[in-house]
Amino acid sequence: MNRYEIREPIWKDNSIGIADFRLKDDLLVDIVYKNKNGERIFPDTYIIRKEKEKEIHQTIYGRKIYLFLIKDLEIFSE
Repeated sequence: MNRYEIREPIWKDNSIGIADFRLKDDLLVDIVYKNKNGERIFPDTYIIRKEKEKEIHQTIYGRKIYLFLIKDLEIFSE
């Protein structure tokens, strides 16, 4: 299982974009963006399972980018 940090979500719809090559295995995602008080807005670690239904959002430089709404992500608990 790999781990990946997102610096800032897509604010328009509170989502994140993940490139297809990162989704070969289950992926742990941390959204590390902090508010002006230095607190993380999304403090949880999320898991995106490789078999999760994905919808292509766009293609950038030949890479498929999948969009995931943060509210629909599964929270990872160790």
